[in-house]
Amino acid sequence: MSSARHAMAIGVLALAGALIAGPAAEAKTRTVPDGGVLKLGTVRCTATEACVVKPQPKRVAAKADGKKVKARVLVPSVLGPGGKAAVKLRFGSGALERLAGSSATFQARVLVTGSGEQSSHLFKATLKRPAVAPTKPTKPSGTPGTPGNPVPGEGTHSEPISGEPTPLPRPLTAKTVENVSLKWFPRASWLAYVATGEGTTTANGASSIFSTVPPCPAQPGSNEGGGSNSGVSLPYEIAFTPSESWFDPATNTASINGTGSVSFRFKSHTIDLTGSDPEIQLNGSSSQAIFRFSGAEGTPYPNQRVSLLNLTPTAPTVEGNTYTYNLLRGTLTPNGEKVFAGFYTAPTNNGFGCVSASFTVP
Repeated sequence: MSSARHAMAIGVLALAGALIAGPAAEAKTRTVPDGGVLKLGTVRCTATEACVVKPQPKRVAAKADGKKVKARVLVPSVLGPGGKAAVKLRFGSGALERLAGSSATFQARVLVTGSGEQSSHLFKATLKRPAVAPTKPTKPSGTPGTPGNPVPGEGTHSEPISGEPTPLPRPLTAKTVENVSLKWFPRASWLAYVATGEGTTTANGASSIFSTVPPCPAQPGSNEGGGSNSGVSLPYEIAFTPSESWFDPATNTASINGTGSVSFRFKSHTIDLTGSDPEIQLNGSSSQAIFRFSGAEGTPYPNQRVSLLNLTPTAPTVEGNTYTYNLLRGTLTPNGEKVFAGFYTAPTNNGFGCVSASFTVP
């Protein structure tokens, strides 16, 4: 092979390597905070469709003064097109103790796959802890683990209810509606919290819509928003396939129904909850959102329909025969609090996002 052809081949191989693997972040000594979570860097989905994000492996380890110190790699499992997410390490209390007074170099690799292509990103950092007794890791404000928001597996569980809510009675003057749209915007801080585990997934006719800003903004003084996760692409919007629904012009009541399911999973915190088949009852001050919930582990909800949210009634926007109820505020009912194992309690911390519904009266 001529020297020119040899150089060209080396250049092609180098370019291929650049497309496959991202550069490792430069190692430098950083201090792991008391909360046990430290950001390594950022990954981005550059594909034209959603990307699957996977740490390889999920847990990493290094030796500090001969002691093995482990950490979990945190990153959302899915990113929307153009979305980005922080790559973090989370250390448990035992790992913080072993790292105290010493340092160790950790490496984390994250694979991003989308549109048939895969990129590999390697992050590297030398981390240390002060030689003092560490404090117990804390959770971000507004998520389980803060006062009033216990973590599943630490004495809290979802609780079943006695009986199920009744469907809204259909008046004789009600009409079956068309062009139904039904969306749920769960509490943003909840979505950000479970994203550090296995995250949020949809199935059976429901779909996730990713964005970097929650369409249902946090109410002033509440913990509903994404907080430090602002700007990270998350499935803030869950759209359901419509099923038979009705509206009664005489009483301005409606039952707007959907099919599909959304699951929230965080295995290390024993969270495994699935909500399905929403029923949005528009009935003035008695408006509510009903879901069928099932769960396991620390959230063992027994496949029951439950009135999950009280909805704040607002007048619809009417264009012709199309009615739109946009971003109706939802607060967990007492039974809704049981579904979420007492994470979010009234009167100040039970805000749980919004619901939107629209339909056309024939």
